Amino acid sequence: MRVLFLTDSLSDLDGVGRYTVRLIQALERAAPGFEARVLLARKHRPTSAEVPARWDVEVALPPDYFFHMSPLRFACNAALCIPRIALRARGVDLVHAIKDYPHSWAALRGARLAGKPVVATAHGTYSVQPLLTARHAARARATYRDLDALIAVSGHTRDRLYRHLREADLPRERVHVIPNAVSAAHYAEARPLRERAWSGKPFTLSIGEVKERKGHHLSLAAFCAVSGRHPDLQHVLVGNAVGDAYHRSLLEIARRAGVADRVHFVGNVDEDEKVALLQNARVFLHTPVDAADGGFEGFGIVYLEAAACGTPSIGTRGSGAEDAIDDGVSGLLVAQESEAVRAALERVLDDPALRERLGAGGRAHAARSSWDDNARAVLRVYASVMSGGAR
Repeated sequence: MRVLFLTDSLSDLDGVGRYTVRLIQALERAAPGFEARVLLARKHRPTSAEVPARWDVEVALPPDYFFHMSPLRFACNAALCIPRIALRARGVDLVHAIKDYPHSWAALRGARLAGKPVVATAHGTYSVQPLLTARHAARARATYRDLDALIAVSGHTRDRLYRHLREADLPRERVHVIPNAVSAAHYAEARPLRERAWSGKPFTLSIGEVKERKGHHLSLAAFCAVSGRHPDLQHVLVGNAVGDAYHRSLLEIARRAGVADRVHFVGNVDEDEKVALLQNARVFLHTPVDAADGGFEGFGIVYLEAAACGTPSIGTRGSGAEDAIDDGVSGLLVAQESEAVRAALERVLDDPALRERLGAGGRAHAARSSWDDNARAVLRVYASVMSGGAR
């Protein structure tokens, strides 16, 4: 089987990149002779070291801000990329758009020119946002209507889509919830922590780009609230920060609480350091919110990574965390409120037995999650689409 994948990332630094790399690796294991061809958006992040040279990768798609381009630039980029997609699609059995709209729309147009079926993956915010934007809504709705199948990475993402789509737009039998997964063995080997100014001190950890929907303001407010009772505790935040108003608001929260010297924005880190931080954190704090711009968290692979490291997570209800955390087993789910996050954090920090139980439960939870199972489910979708059963 030959599949053409469209993605904007093959990087370890973001969820779509990790999803793409892990899925293709698992598909190769599950289907001997499987051949992946990848069209990549103009790169803005480094390619993962796990991408083998045998993968046929071509940088041929518009960058991830394709959605935000002016109408003229959008049209020019579409006119350039759709023929490229059609040309590459002629040599495969199926096209899989891993990047959300408008890359999925371009994938559909190119694949139809080549006479090939199309599957897309819906991750979260960027699956729904086009439906709420006057300029893109009709085109996005038509894209969902014409796809042969849609893979949603969580029940939460599927349900958010159906707040804005009718059954006539996307019949439910064409939607397949296949949750994200984790390669638990990857996190079993202990990694050394890089020397930092706060090395040797206990810390809580957040990972995610510094933007509102990641809910860093809830995590940081909770840390500030418990910091007085835990004077050695530090808070480490991994993720790209650009000095915008939201980033500045987080700095102000820490300053007002008098703990600015205990809050550490470390930016993006490599895979080994990320794993080392997850292995050594007291608690993984990732508390997504429904953002003012409509953003939300569709799943959160990093919850499973924390679980594989034996680190309990605190996440928020009304987000993809509900699909990623086994509440009371691998972590705790709370309301999207700073007080609820604070209470959960205090509970886990103050109860070593609970922390140990959640850590052990997390490892078992991660062990039940498998990219190989994910790939087998995806292959069933491919088979249905190619036989005409998905329509």
